[in-house]
Amino acid sequence: MSTNATTWFYAEPEHNAYLLEERLNQTFWAHRIADVSFDTLSAEPPFKMTAVWRGLPITIEWIPKDYFTLTAPPGADTDLLIVGVKEILGFLPSVSYIVPDGQMVVHWYYSDADARVQQISGNPNYSNIKRYKK
Repeated sequence: MSTNATTWFYAEPEHNAYLLEERLNQTFWAHRIADVSFDTLSAEPPFKMTAVWRGLPITIEWIPKDYFTLTAPPGADTDLLIVGVKEILGFLPSVSYIVPDGQMVVHWYYSDADARVQQISGNPNYSNIKRYKK
């Protein structure tokens, strides 16, 4: 199965856990993120999957043509993973931050990024807020 983000982020994918896993795994592997394998937690929007990447648990969540979120554990070096997702989606993340339990959250917003970043920036529960710009 040859696939890319146009089949699951830029269009509504099937609501079938197996097919979602195949699409995401093939997309990530094709972008040289070969040490990850996704399992579906929700096959309905918002779609949610979990995986182990380099021995660390990660979670992704998305609504097609709206947002994509990556969550990683405290201290995870996610720079390569962020670059990989940027290449998969075709645009920079909008913002990243640390939540109270130490998890790192990275958001890619397809639209209204500035308004959403403002909401995050105003929340005192988030730390190390980083805005990504071209």
